[in-house]
Amino acid sequence: MYSALPYFSQQDVSQQAPLLRVSLISSFEISDVHPACTVLPPLYQRLPTGSIKPAGWALDQARIQADGLAGHLRDFDSYVNGSIWVEGGSIEYSDMHEAAPYWFNGQVALAFQLQDQRLIGHVRSFLDWTLAHQGSDGWIGPEPFVANATIPRLVWPRYLMLLGLIQYAEADTTQTTRIVDAMHRFVALANNIWKTGQQGVPSMGFQFDYQYVRWEELVYVLQWLYDNAPRGQEALLLETMQLVRNQGFSWKEHWYTDADFPKVPVTSFTQETHGVNNAEALKSEALAWRFTGDATDKQSTFDRLDLIYGYHGRASGEDFHLRRVFPQIYVTTPGTFAADEHLAGLDPSRGTELCAVVEQIFSLATIYQTFGNNSVADRIEKLAYNALPAGIMHDWWSHQYDQEVNQIWAQTMDPLPWGNNGPNSNVFGFEPNYPCCTVNHPQAYPKFWAHSFFANHTSNTLIHALLGPASFSGTLGTSNSVNVVVDSLYPFGSTLRYTVTATRPFTFAVRVPSWAQNSLSTISVDGKKAVSLTPGSDSLQLVKITGKTATIQFSLHAPVQIESRFNGAVAVTRGALNYAVEISYNTTTAPGLRSVQALNDVKRLFPSAPAQYLTATDPTTQDNTLLPTSEWRVAIDPSTIAVHDTSSTLAKLPYYVWAPDNSPVTMTALACQITWGLASGTASAPPVSPNKCVGPVFTAKLVPFASAKLRLGEIPTMQVT
Repeated sequence: MYSALPYFSQQDVSQQAPLLRVSLISSFEISDVHPACTVLPPLYQRLPTGSIKPAGWALDQARIQADGLAGHLRDFDSYVNGSIWVEGGSIEYSDMHEAAPYWFNGQVALAFQLQDQRLIGHVRSFLDWTLAHQGSDGWIGPEPFVANATIPRLVWPRYLMLLGLIQYAEADTTQTTRIVDAMHRFVALANNIWKTGQQGVPSMGFQFDYQYVRWEELVYVLQWLYDNAPRGQEALLLETMQLVRNQGFSWKEHWYTDADFPKVPVTSFTQETHGVNNAEALKSEALAWRFTGDATDKQSTFDRLDLIYGYHGRASGEDFHLRRVFPQIYVTTPGTFAADEHLAGLDPSRGTELCAVVEQIFSLATIYQTFGNNSVADRIEKLAYNALPAGIMHDWWSHQYDQEVNQIWAQTMDPLPWGNNGPNSNVFGFEPNYPCCTVNHPQAYPKFWAHSFFANHTSNTLIHALLGPASFSGTLGTSNSVNVVVDSLYPFGSTLRYTVTATRPFTFAVRVPSWAQNSLSTISVDGKKAVSLTPGSDSLQLVKITGKTATIQFSLHAPVQIESRFNGAVAVTRGALNYAVEISYNTTTAPGLRSVQALNDVKRLFPSAPAQYLTATDPTTQDNTLLPTSEWRVAIDPSTIAVHDTSSTLAKLPYYVWAPDNSPVTMTALACQITWGLASGTASAPPVSPNKCVGPVFTAKLVPFASAKLRLGEIPTMQVT
């Protein structure tokens, strides 16, 4: 939610190869020695948008998203279809002017991953209108220059637009030149804006405060141009990176330090405590490291992961780095952190904003690309396969603003458990609490899929890093045409079957998750006898592809892991999936409720807004209130957990894989009712375990976390006699 504070609910790759060819530059090594006036390469190279596509159940998921809310925002959503960024549009939901840019940033990859002509038409018309109306000074989008204005133009939403332009330039080579032309014109303007202090400062309004702390998004864009199409402007691009960072908020020096970072839920709300700002800032110093070469920037990147997931993390499985650094607290948390607008501590009844989940996926993928840490990739998978689908209804037509690990209902709550979000924040709806997640959630899965494969700069290697069914088709180096198809039910199944074709030899690598690094995880190449995996220190299992075709099968052994959490409650994980006690529910629907705060801002900012943009509800969508029909005051005996896995008997998963009863893997455990009360409109923190039973012992069902829209994800334990 946005409102005024304190309340707010070197190489030139283009000279080596054409822009969109995957060129593996073997002459560069990652190190902490930084030559002057250059930008260091990341450890891995991201592959062009559209060269990686979802397959199997993930392809079904992409189609569900295209057929759902995300794929139809351009058709009817007033903040996209009626945005000041589009032809004939006249509104935006806040001074941030970000709704349509958020939509574009998320829609481009999905459109080209699916080769969906309807979606491609949507993003192409948006692209054409935007580029055709670029200002003579290089400005992109609305807000033309006004001489002697007391408030400067806001650059922030251009960051999002530029992120979308990057993806479009990669996906459609017929548009690359005009897009890069426009980006360079804008960067020349941006350089002058920051050099002359015209970017605005936080005191000018909350929108400039957000811009001040989100500088890393622009740095990402500048580095893409530097890497792919610098056009002799390396010095200007590097200078702009430095200007933007140096004049922005220093997350490194003033937040992610042991002295500054909050170890408990915050009660004073600032930009620094804001969850989405933190999610975006996770990558800031990884990006800065590329142009500073400063080892402390790299260290700050991993320090902040330890801090935010150590003190505000949610249960999601093993993270041995955190276990080593923070043995005294709940540290095995490579999933999301809690921030129901602001950092919310460890209580599993506090919430996490969907936008924060979305931005974590992109930030962590950038960190993995830069440094290659295996626990970072583990965490990305946990987010994509747990927190993300948990906050969205299985048909992708409604979402929550805040989700809870222990979520006993999804309804309007008064009193409410959040830091300062509204009472309907965890209803599955159209615009619960605020519309930012409505327009921003679509980027999550497409960017996850787009980062599932990487190339290695230092060797002729293609890496499958974020596991799941997918395909890659592209050119490695100058002439090696490579195609990889991954047939898998992962994370619901533990086997990944690869069919690889190539015109020249290369090295294929598969990242082995931390939980799978055991003697029971195996690999078989071209039908030969399976042998135990032997990943290197980088957690990559290498396979030399010497012929034109190869088949590879990975079988990952996923043990059940029981993690001690808040007040001795337990979290249960197996592989990349968390499991939760399933609470059955009934659903009540109502027309999709519009955000009152956003509507009031529209009336303030655009007093002549058309009446159809100001309706209290949306007739195309619906809100879903979920109320429990089974007992939620439950404790389990973890020693009785049994796994029920039918994945090996299935060739295909159900179309709506996150719908109730559609997972091929479930668990059971002995359980009983316990004494457990309410606090602030929801379940109180789990009572200290073990707990005395107040009812008979029964068998509870555990299902994948995201399949249980009402659930206990941090489960009290029962006394065993």
